[in-house]
Amino acid sequence: MNGSLERGNHPAPFDRLAAHAGSLGYRLVREPGTPAGWALLDAVDGERLFAAATLTDIARYLDE
Repeated sequence: MNGSLERGNHPAPFDRLAAHAGSLGYRLVREPGTPAGWALLDAVDGERLFAAATLTDIARYLDE
């Protein structure tokens, strides 16, 4: 994924990234009011496993 994820209103990239996260056992959520902004939660118990300021950072983490 590339830096264009952060431009404008990003429902399509978010949907793709959320689906990718789901396939790996995560749930992608927005965390407004936090420095991170985005978080990956365990899909089963909701535990916060990773947080990042951008969707690009989330995508990079999922691709590792």
